Amino acid sequence: MTRETRSKSALIVGLFALAIALGSPQENSLCAQEPSVSRAAGKVAGKVRLEGGFKNPLPFKVFKSRDFCGSEVPDEGLLVGPDSGVRNVVIVIAGVQNPKTQTRSSNFVLDNRNCAFVPRVQVVPVGSELSLLNSDPILHDAHARMGQETLFNVGLPSWRQVKKRLTREGIVKIECDVLHTWQSAYIVVTSSPYSAVTDKSGEFVIEQVPAGRYDIEFWHEKLGKQRRKILVQEGQTSKVEAVFSCASC
Repeated sequence: MTRETRSKSALIVGLFALAIALGSPQENSLCAQEPSVSRAAGKVAGKVRLEGGFKNPLPFKVFKSRDFCGSEVPDEGLLVGPDSGVRNVVIVIAGVQNPKTQTRSSNFVLDNRNCAFVPRVQVVPVGSELSLLNSDPILHDAHARMGQETLFNVGLPSWRQVKKRLTREGIVKIECDVLHTWQSAYIVVTSSPYSAVTDKSGEFVIEQVPAGRYDIEFWHEKLGKQRRKILVQEGQTSKVEAVFSCASC
């Protein structure tokens, strides 16, 4: 092989290796044109208010475990802030086709703390694992129902931890069956990756929602349900407000 032939062969091999490293022009074009999630998504923020007169409910009387729980405990079924914001309202955006890029945690906790379920209200994806705990030095129980159907019913002495998988969409109500009649909690199980629970001011934020038109649903254990239409635009914050009436308080 002549020197000129060897030089041409080396040049061809080098060009071939460079083409493999860079990829085809078509492939590079497709990668460059693919939009990032942050540019194709927006934010949904809002508030839930209660209109009409509202008085804080009377506390519940305690008839069991009074040495630890006290003689009465607060009624937390409807918590309203000084500016009429409603706490513990679940918000779910329905009909989102694009999958969320950031995977939400699939492990959630329901604790018994100071004679109450904590948190009282939460929203979780279908298939999530729920850890049932008891941080109190007394016996508790977690009886979970979806409608009239019992999903599980487990005793929880302070040393015991139990895990349950939530495999169906719906609203799960949990009560304590050892005569702690005031104790209740709610878990909204949903297939939507875009959800939130209002804070003590009645406010919420849902990040990275793909641009589009959607239904947004509001649910509260005492006030019921509402639905709104929203338009989410790229790089913008869509504001939404829900107002419940206190006629059913």
